[in-house]
Amino acid sequence: MNQSTTVPELIDNASRLNEGEFDVFFRQVLALRARRAVPVATADETKLLKAIYKKLPFNLIQRYETLTEKRKEEAINSAEYEELMTLTKKMEQHNVARLEHIVNLAALRGVTPQELMTQLGLMPLHNG
Repeated sequence: MNQSTTVPELIDNASRLNEGEFDVFFRQVLALRARRAVPVATADETKLLKAIYKKLPFNLIQRYETLTEKRKEEAINSAEYEELMTLTKKMEQHNVARLEHIVNLAALRGVTPQELMTQLGLMPLHNG
């Protein structure tokens, strides 16, 4: 007999994952949602969806957050500040590219970028 897993059971299991495993799980759930929203995606749509869901490396995000906190606490040295500026630029470039992919996919589907983000369950763009 095939038993269904309940949503609370899924959430409970997800809460036990480490950060990296949770990120993989989250991306896979978002990709599943996207596939359900558009069961048969064209090659162009698939390429754009992969680019939209591409995440920055976890260690890069973690380092950015650490340096941002040091800057807020005014405990950052000049080398760390330069590193923070480099990481900030990388994150901004990633977000701009992601937004371009969202705009392109929205155009392919004939919807606004905001509608596409709602359809795909995308959160506002931020740190990766």
